[in-house]
Amino acid sequence: MPTYEQNASTEIFPDGVYNFRVVDAVEKESEKTHNPYLELQIDFLNDDFTTKVRVIERLVFTPKAYGRIDDFRRATGEKVVGGGKVSFEAEDCIDRRGRAQLKTTSYNGKSRNEIDFYLMPGEGEQNAQTSAPAPANASQNAIPAQRAAKGAVPNFTEPF
Repeated sequence: MPTYEQNASTEIFPDGVYNFRVVDAVEKESEKTHNPYLELQIDFLNDDFTTKVRVIERLVFTPKAYGRIDDFRRATGEKVVGGGKVSFEAEDCIDRRGRAQLKTTSYNGKSRNEIDFYLMPGEGEQNAQTSAPAPANASQNAIPAQRAAKGAVPNFTEPF
């Protein structure tokens, strides 16, 4: 009988900025802390669109992690305003596109890519892999005015 190793992607992108698209999202709850979270499967493409890497992102609904959720929403073109409750569900994430800084980490002796931070639309588009801007949550004052309403995505040319 043939065998294989699950989730054993051999492709690892170098640390840098890449275009992404959310291909799947599921609402889950942590078994240990019982905190709700969204588990996103996100595809990243290299600069010449020939190679894809899938990264799993977990957006956790706790006060300490709300900034990460807001950064994801901003990076994918959603207008985020302060105050008030926001309903944000798995189906709100499917097919969102943006840009993010990837980093390489190691888990159980295997290298993998993780999202370091999200970029706002227009950030880091010149020479993306060599000039990474500061994390989005470090400076909230430079949000482009052209951001559209919920669900709108930046206009990228990658062939997803």
